[in-house]
Amino acid sequence: MRTTMTATSWAAAAVVGAILVAGCGGGGAVQPGAAAPAVPSAPTPAPTAFGKEGVRADIAAATEAAGLPGETTPLSPTPTAPPTPDPADPPATDKERAREEVVARIAVCSVGWSAADGPGSAQDGAEARKRFRDALAGLVERGWKESRPVEEVPVGKGTMLMAQYKKQEWTLHARHVESGLLDMTTMTATEDACANRFTDAELDLLED
Repeated sequence: MRTTMTATSWAAAAVVGAILVAGCGGGGAVQPGAAAPAVPSAPTPAPTAFGKEGVRADIAAATEAAGLPGETTPLSPTPTAPPTPDPADPPATDKERAREEVVARIAVCSVGWSAADGPGSAQDGAEARKRFRDALAGLVERGWKESRPVEEVPVGKGTMLMAQYKKQEWTLHARHVESGLLDMTTMTATEDACANRFTDAELDLLED
């Protein structure tokens, strides 16, 4: 199983001061060396939960500011009836059915975003790369920390830029693919606790 991060803790600050108290009947002050009454510290406010809505808002704001037209997936998958299989299509294999089951389960705790463009000029490709990197910078401005720097790898006849970011209990994978037929940018954020419930073999099915 894949593990995640450790929790953080806060230390409360102590308030120190001299307090004079009027004595009963005698009007005397507290004698030197006497213990001052303890002052209760203010309760620490509970941290605001960072969930799918916050992730979705961060991605939308970063991509919009970078000029990347795209859309996020719904906050939760909408139950729909399974499509009627075409008699001409070959029956689904065990691996395909297993992959569909993993996709359905992980969609419950993930937020996705994608943008696709048709083939363009080299100048358009350079602009798309710039916008992708600008979107990543926008994520950093919103508290996402780079856990894997941008890497460029060959994909078929094209290339792919990919990077990984973390914020609180979420991990985000960003990819920009350039090919001769289609340029696509995707961002997928998954809650760590949810991802840890999947085996490596199940997660490998998503890469097929």
